[in-house]
Amino acid sequence: MPLFADISIYHLLNPDWDSHARVHEAWRLSTNFCIFSLGMYLLWAKQKEMLPAILSLCIHFGFFIAVITMPLYGGTSMGEGINEPVSFGLPLNVLLFTSMLIIQLTAIVLIVRKK
Repeated sequence: MPLFADISIYHLLNPDWDSHARVHEAWRLSTNFCIFSLGMYLLWAKQKEMLPAILSLCIHFGFFIAVITMPLYGGTSMGEGINEPVSFGLPLNVLLFTSMLIIQLTAIVLIVRKK
């Protein structure tokens, strides 16, 4: 789902973004998609569970590292002139990634308990 949201005028195709920033966004999106594809292959074709879970966790942690360190590099959660969707008092992307992180951590706990 984040892939479709990020290939839009809000991120990759945002005309206000510097062209070099768009290269980094395309790089991030393609890297995350490759990690996702590898994880799905390992999960479904090789019956591996822990490595895909850890790879997914790395993507989630990367998001939170970027959010937490925004003051260090002058980042913002949304571009200028774009109203940030908020739900339950949190930016929607933070809420969604937090939800996915909780699901991911629960899956890892279940994998460990199964073994």
